[in-house]
Amino acid sequence: MSAKIAARLVTQRRFLPLLLAQSLGAFNDNFFRYSLVTLVTFGGLTLFDLERDMMVPIAASLFTLPIFLFSAIAGRMADKFDRTRIMRFAKFAEIWLMLIVALAFFIEQPLLLMVALFLMGAQSAFFTPAKNSALPTLLAPRELVPANAMLSGLLNVSVLLGIGLGTWLVMRPFGPELVGLGLVAMAVVGWLAIRRLPEARAARPDMALSLNFIGETFRVLSYAFRAPDVLRPLLGAAWFWMLAASIITLMPVFTASILGADESVVLLFSALFTIGAAIGALLCGALSGEGDALPFSITGAIGLVVFTTDVAVITWSNPVVPEGAALIAADAFLADKTNWRILADLGLAAISAGLFVVPLQAMAQRRAPAEMRGRLLAAGGIMNAATATLGQFTLAAISLIQLPIQMAFLMIAFISALAVLFILWRLNLRRGAPA
Repeated sequence: MSAKIAARLVTQRRFLPLLLAQSLGAFNDNFFRYSLVTLVTFGGLTLFDLERDMMVPIAASLFTLPIFLFSAIAGRMADKFDRTRIMRFAKFAEIWLMLIVALAFFIEQPLLLMVALFLMGAQSAFFTPAKNSALPTLLAPRELVPANAMLSGLLNVSVLLGIGLGTWLVMRPFGPELVGLGLVAMAVVGWLAIRRLPEARAARPDMALSLNFIGETFRVLSYAFRAPDVLRPLLGAAWFWMLAASIITLMPVFTASILGADESVVLLFSALFTIGAAIGALLCGALSGEGDALPFSITGAIGLVVFTTDVAVITWSNPVVPEGAALIAADAFLADKTNWRILADLGLAAISAGLFVVPLQAMAQRRAPAEMRGRLLAAGGIMNAATATLGQFTLAAISLIQLPIQMAFLMIAFISALAVLFILWRLNLRRGAPA
């Protein structure tokens, strides 16, 4: 049933333009960010003579900071104004931002690149609540799970393509200039796509608009905590983003110090995780019924428990590889069949993560009252950014208390087990009703 719904949705104006616009935006975000990070790491790009170890986290923070600052205001706007008009404006603004980025690449101006990165984060902060609150307006409740599955699946593919192309292209002859031109082209196509999306009318056009982003952030979060049926799936989705950020942060050090492998294996793992999450999301969309699809979240959480635990167990006795030691490349890593179990665990954990998050996204959209939907889903964006930031500090915390790196995988397994128990408890409490 859901596979048929998904096949029908990709042919319709009320969904296809949104799918294309989001995917192209995700590609551009990562195409730019990883081009910039690669220039900082390998091309000598710097600002105010900062070391690259400082430049990279600064760049990451400049993109996520606007989500904290502006998501609450963006959620309020998504309830006051037509959601499609907000997305059209955001995609039009992206064209101008990409023109700034292209200019900065042409004239080799790192300060302008950093400013553009912050503005791109702000653009995403306004686009996302409008998109999430528009979906239940444009689609029927039974269409939300397959729609979110396709959005999540293609998002992961777009992220992977952006990371790979940005990392590879920017260091080639005329690479920065080609990156700039590509960013502008993708932004134009995304704007043309979103112009085809039908109206998604405002739920509260008479509501006052507040620009006090600090007060509005606390107000939006208080709305979420007073709506527990919406808060629960939002917290589950936030856990997914913390998981993803933790793995991204852990993987380079884990690969080098525990597996004795180089950056080519890190890229292999990144591709495996991204593709696996996309497969999990698409499987959930294709196989789910018309309800909340909570069995897929339970299955995904169980998978995270099993496969992340296995990664920790099979590598626990590995000696720590000292800094400066020779590291093996991806071909040598793959040639050793004992490493295939790690690859299988990471791939299946990624599929499990995709299965886990899609029903929760759809559940939050379905349960949020129409007149509050933009603000409640914006609260989810704030929590996603907060937990992703916490996930990025996972490695630092483990190092600080001098625990083995594998403890991070066991932490993921433990929290996933708690998620399984909580969902089962809610299902039993409501005698089979959605949790």
